[in-house]
Amino acid sequence: MSCVQFIAESFAVRTAAHCLHLTSTSFAQHQALGEFYTPLTDLIDKYAEVYMGLEGRIAGFPAVTPPKTKPVDLLEDYLTSIKDELSEDHGSEALRNILAEIEELTARTLYKVQTLK
Repeated sequence: MSCVQFIAESFAVRTAAHCLHLTSTSFAQHQALGEFYTPLTDLIDKYAEVYMGLEGRIAGFPAVTPPKTKPVDLLEDYLTSIKDELSEDHGSEALRNILAEIEELTARTLYKVQTLK
């Protein structure tokens, strides 16, 4: 996956998580998703800026299929995408570090959504 594709997918996940946060009937899920989408926005922005600092300006983003509509499915699929992006050799420790932060946030949120009711 390209960094640009990952960034576009990440913003789609962020929007889906925000919608799930607003429509959740579970307070624990509402809280967990709220604690996910807000910092995710900052992390993806940081990832994009570092990428552009290394590779140049992004001219445009690809269309992204809307993510899953169940929180657990959304987060599990996103973890897979993060791991795929981590396996790419972009030659930048800075990008890998930001991805590790995104992975930590996603895994922690997945735990909360699966466990807390």
